[in-house]
Amino acid sequence: MVEFEDGAVIAQLGCPDMRLPIQLAMAYPERLPLEGKRLNFEEMRSLTFEKPDFDKFPCLGLAFEAFRRGGNIPCAMNAANEAAVAAFLSDKIRFYDIPDTISRVMDGVNFVAEPSLEDIFETHRVAYEMSRRK
Repeated sequence: MVEFEDGAVIAQLGCPDMRLPIQLAMAYPERLPLEGKRLNFEEMRSLTFEKPDFDKFPCLGLAFEAFRRGGNIPCAMNAANEAAVAAFLSDKIRFYDIPDTISRVMDGVNFVAEPSLEDIFETHRVAYEMSRRK
């Protein structure tokens, strides 16, 4: 959901399926048909919302922090997450080491307030390398 300055909220709702965001990224700006389960409001009946538990989901808190800090920090966060998840899947780190890795990289990368495309590529490269070090 996105809340606008005037208080209006627009929600993007659908059934969980990573094929949709991948297809959107590959076909942008087109929206192509996609086979699969459709959201049925009659079956769903209601939506429930809870305050995020940042202790239980520390990476969510890191994502909010990256958004607040801005600049090249969201890129660093994403690169660190990619590298940490790859390390976890290769049995090089524990699952609970992922947020520590991301946090360390976000704090260690050089901040660029208004990054160019070259800055983004360099941030990604540096953050990925930093995340591979203990």
